Amino acid sequence: MGMKLLKKVKDAAGLTNYGIAKGCNDMNVKITIPGIDAYDKPTAQSMKLSVLCAMRKLSGKGWEEFGKWLDEEFLPKRK
Repeated sequence: MGMKLLKKVKDAAGLTNYGIAKGCNDMNVKITIPGIDAYDKPTAQSMKLSVLCAMRKLSGKGWEEFGKWLDEEFLPKRK
């Protein structure tokens, strides 16, 4: 399934993986389209902080809402 975060960013920004990669590179955050594609793979477990920040900016969301997305996906659920 890949990172849900990437889907949320793409939906919020109306972008494809190509658009995300282009947007990152336009912000001088170097990443390839295959690099973005890797975040769609079930094995994706990490992301460069510069890419994370660029994706937040591309999403148009503030850190509070974007942080909630991160918490929902990556914080362990309490039992």
